[in-house]
Amino acid sequence: MRRTFSVLMIVLSASALHAESLPIPTDPIPTDAATTQLHFANDIVPIFTKLGCNSGGCHGKSTGRGGFKLSLFGFEPADDFDAISRGSRGRRVFPASPDESLLLKKATMAVPHGGGRRMETTDPEFVLLREWIAAEMPTGRGDAPKITGLRIEPKTPLMANDVELQLTAAAIYSDGSTRDVTRLTRFRSSDSAVADVDEHGLVHSESRSGETAIVGLYQEQAAVSRVIVPTANPPNDLQQRLNDLPIRNFIDRHLVTKLKQLRVAPASVADDGAFLRRATLQIAGRLPSPAETQAFLASDDSNKREQLIDRLLDSQDYADHFAQKWSDLLRNKRRGQTPRIPGTIAFHRWIRNALASNLPYDQFVREIVTATGNVTVNPPAQWYAEVRYLDRYVDDTAQVFLGLRIGCARCHHHPFEKFSQDDYFGLAAFFSRVDRKGGAGVAERRADETIFVKATGEVKHPLTDAVVVARGLDAPAIELAPYADPRHSLVDWMSDPDNEYFARAFVNRMWAHFFGRGLVEPIDDMRVTNPASIEPLLDEFAAEFVESKFDMRQVIHTICTSTTYQLSSQANETNLDETQSHSRFYPRRLAAEVLLDATDQVTDVKTGFSGLPSGTRAVQLPDEDYSNKFLTLFGRPKRESACECERTAQPSLSQSLFVLNDSFLLGKATSSAGYAAKLSADNRADDEKLRELFLTVFSREPSEQELHDATAYIRSEKDVRKAYGNLLWALMSTKEFMYIH
Repeated sequence: MRRTFSVLMIVLSASALHAESLPIPTDPIPTDAATTQLHFANDIVPIFTKLGCNSGGCHGKSTGRGGFKLSLFGFEPADDFDAISRGSRGRRVFPASPDESLLLKKATMAVPHGGGRRMETTDPEFVLLREWIAAEMPTGRGDAPKITGLRIEPKTPLMANDVELQLTAAAIYSDGSTRDVTRLTRFRSSDSAVADVDEHGLVHSESRSGETAIVGLYQEQAAVSRVIVPTANPPNDLQQRLNDLPIRNFIDRHLVTKLKQLRVAPASVADDGAFLRRATLQIAGRLPSPAETQAFLASDDSNKREQLIDRLLDSQDYADHFAQKWSDLLRNKRRGQTPRIPGTIAFHRWIRNALASNLPYDQFVREIVTATGNVTVNPPAQWYAEVRYLDRYVDDTAQVFLGLRIGCARCHHHPFEKFSQDDYFGLAAFFSRVDRKGGAGVAERRADETIFVKATGEVKHPLTDAVVVARGLDAPAIELAPYADPRHSLVDWMSDPDNEYFARAFVNRMWAHFFGRGLVEPIDDMRVTNPASIEPLLDEFAAEFVESKFDMRQVIHTICTSTTYQLSSQANETNLDETQSHSRFYPRRLAAEVLLDATDQVTDVKTGFSGLPSGTRAVQLPDEDYSNKFLTLFGRPKRESACECERTAQPSLSQSLFVLNDSFLLGKATSSAGYAAKLSADNRADDEKLRELFLTVFSREPSEQELHDATAYIRSEKDVRKAYGNLLWALMSTKEFMYIH
């Protein structure tokens, strides 16, 4: 039987222990405390939101429904008041006889309603709506307090498996007053497999352990309760295993704190071979050579892992690998247009050189966002060749550099964030003076297109037609001087140490690159309702990034030198289902370009790309038009968006069939000029050659059983060259080769 708890069973901290608990909501729904007069925006609109009437699938969609249109989620209460009280010639409300109001009769199914029954006549929502109609639909006092925040309690509860906990929600108003709005708050869980929540805020924990964010939405405000369901039966030596975890930097300190809360034991530290392969693939985008592997495994230097990281970060391979990543995000795209080749090549080279010289990230962003001129003279102007319109300027800037998806706010208030159309067009105003000449049409996007800044320019609000003043999110307005480039003011705001988005977005993006998921996931959707899995860690890391003067390499160095990054991918008895707190390394398939380069590397048969020098690696390709069947099949993005989600890393049936049946991989493995053929002709003993083969493919020595089986196979085949080729192909077809682990 489920046990219901109206208070916390366990609490995370003293602050949670002493937090003031709000009462579980009771009837009737509270109204404006400052006056007996009902207030439309504060009292009535939240009812329509809770009942789903103003959602995107009902009357809140752009065209309304059944001739009745409300603003999405009630973000425009003045428009809603007109639609209800005056729309349809006033037939929706009937103050002289409130029960005859169409608004009430539809919602209770007294007359047919496409949305079904939304409430009963005994519900507090019905009683309040009826009272409002009977009072002749007052709008409320103009000076009534406005909502400024939302509080969900408890904030960080720990729950046992299969129990229930009632959350409470309080609206906070501009005069300092609060109101219990639990009944009218919309709740949802970010991971219902850990704990789910019903419409009343009652949380039920499931049998699976972990952590989930319970999100509460009320009017334009949002708040979160972080529910933790610890492992039910932690190992007896959990504390000792946590104590034994080497603390190399602040990342590890935060990990231990989180694992203590979850009662999860960390994986053991990965062995040298696994770490060497992982770090080389993720920093340099290539496999370590057999010589590098042998030297690393033979070294007894206690600092060899950090020395490896520093060597890789200083290498040209690092610049190549991350230039490919940034070329994806910045949409360095040719679109099959030959005149654009000089621009895409120049921009790719500029990105690569910026990374090779460790250009500070704020300067890197400034040179892109404020770019002017011709792309062959000023390569960052290539960004504007693909990002061509005002909405794209805003959307891509926010998504790439601030980790925000604010495209919703172009048309309406963001449904899960605080951003409104005012916020969106405030950002747009920074780009109001950007213009171009020399190729306006898609077919005319030539290398000679020039980006320039006009002396003046303005952006108008789509609803009010008023000129919008430039301002950053949650920032004061900025007066733009004539002839000034407003984009510099935008970058000033973004790179300000107090900006809560810029540094966090970069750190989170790099974290996702190395760990397979961000502290915030999706990585470019940072918002109150999508909190970080380890929020204090992200905060401290962002602060350190700012303190380092936006040193990009330092972020990678900090990540890779941490014990957290160096943990094994092998799960233990406590973390098999753990997928977000980094108690182990999460294996995943290599990116398409890295996988192709790894295939070329171990077979010693290079893939050629038309128009590029022989030996060019896939990670060095400047734009999306240099491609082949392998890269397309394994998820190389077309660079149609600024979202990393465009790159697919999920395995598919077509990939499996390709590996097993296509001649591409087998042809490389069995090539007469390839590595396997050379190995077969080598005069060394088979066991020595096979050890080298395993070092080449897996960056480790074979086990005794593997060596025995491989030797037996080679000696059983008449065609030794073919046998070595087949064995190489078999090793390349394994997850161990195709995955980072």
